[in-house]
Amino acid sequence: MDASDWPYGSSSWLIGIQSTLTPDDGSGQTIVFEPRGYGPHPLKAGTLRLNIFVNTTGEVDKTFTPRLYKID
Repeated sequence: MDASDWPYGSSSWLIGIQSTLTPDDGSGQTIVFEPRGYGPHPLKAGTLRLNIFVNTTGEVDKTFTPRLYKID
């Protein structure tokens, strides 16, 4: 599979985190999907929900079938 077939070309991600933050102060929901650029970020107090996506390929079929798994 060519790198251009992946979401970010040659910097394709293997793991991504989708987070939804609902602040307690009612200031609005924030949705973020960052397959790169991880690091500490300041967050308001509230409810944080995370979905972790792991993109894997098998040794034999990696040229045909990329698989995306969602871990709840």
